Amino acid sequence: MGLRSDFYYTAARERIKEAQFLHENRYHVIAMYVSGLAVECILRAFRLLKDSTFDQRHDLWLLWKSTELANVHGEFYHEKIQSAMETVMALWRNDYRFRSESALRSYIKKIGGDRGIKGDFLKFNSKTLYEAAEEIVQFGVNRWKLLKKR
Repeated sequence: MGLRSDFYYTAARERIKEAQFLHENRYHVIAMYVSGLAVECILRAFRLLKDSTFDQRHDLWLLWKSTELANVHGEFYHEKIQSAMETVMALWRNDYRFRSESALRSYIKKIGGDRGIKGDFLKFNSKTLYEAAEEIVQFGVNRWKLLKKR
């Protein structure tokens, strides 16, 4: 039995809370992974509402584009969510779950995520990714509630 959309929805809400806890307790590597996972869960929830067959890869951009979340127009909030999605796409990789802290620091330096940052650039990027993910998940939660009222 495959996962249903409501399973992914619930998981997204749980993962974003866990990402916050991990970030606040300085587990930045896993916080970054879980932040992206929360986004993947909310996107999968909406994708499954539309179509029960889709590629299982972790391509957030394709998932995003295949959901109604990417196609909400005429709302002020849409621009903010689009920006948050771009932040997630820039900072999240599914393979973070396998990276050590030093490996993730090296990767962030490679993509320029340390430039212009005073202090711990891993902490900074963890917070940036978490906040963007939280925006997307909250937007999804709000849209989900509207859909369920119909």
